[in-house]
Amino acid sequence: MLTGIKTFDALGGLPDGSNILLIGPPGPEKMALSIRLLASSLGTGGKGIYVTTDQLPTEIEQKSKKLGADIEQYSGKSLWFVDCFSWTLGKPPEAERKDILVPGPSALNDLSIGIAQSMQNAADGAAVVFQSVSTLLLYNNPEMVFRFVQILGSRLKYSNAMTLLHLESDMHDEKVVTTMKHLADEVIELKSEDGKTLVLSPTLGIRNWIELIL
Repeated sequence: MLTGIKTFDALGGLPDGSNILLIGPPGPEKMALSIRLLASSLGTGGKGIYVTTDQLPTEIEQKSKKLGADIEQYSGKSLWFVDCFSWTLGKPPEAERKDILVPGPSALNDLSIGIAQSMQNAADGAAVVFQSVSTLLLYNNPEMVFRFVQILGSRLKYSNAMTLLHLESDMHDEKVVTTMKHLADEVIELKSEDGKTLVLSPTLGIRNWIELIL
């Protein structure tokens, strides 16, 4: 899949039907990459799903506009949000929105059902952003999260979805990170240095840190 991200499209894009672990520090880099990819797919007639555990869907839409990659125009039409965050604020759902609400990141069964519902809307070949697995690990036993990610990943791959799973770097022990890498088909690592975002992904052929060009 071409992504609209110059660094990856120069390599032929990212593989369809793959689970991609996106590791990076807390900050806007992972979201910027994910939104650019999602906007590119939606802009060419694709479908998308955004699972959010950390921010309101409306916040994500506003940030996409600031990035010059507006995804709000697709919301409820070809983009569906699975919202695990609104519950923390006690916010009632907005009547005009078509988000799928989940009662928090500890409700893994409800989350699985919500994603399955969104996949019925999106059909095969969707671009999926999961922000973030780190939040699930804060609320659940790691072994439960590993099983959840493994089962979810298999279902999404069966639907030929390309999924970006966010994981915060320096937040988890080595065993957790190693296990998550094992569950992924590809691993992309990001870091900030001298005001630039650098990317490393040996599985995609980027074996040294280079600047990420969006």
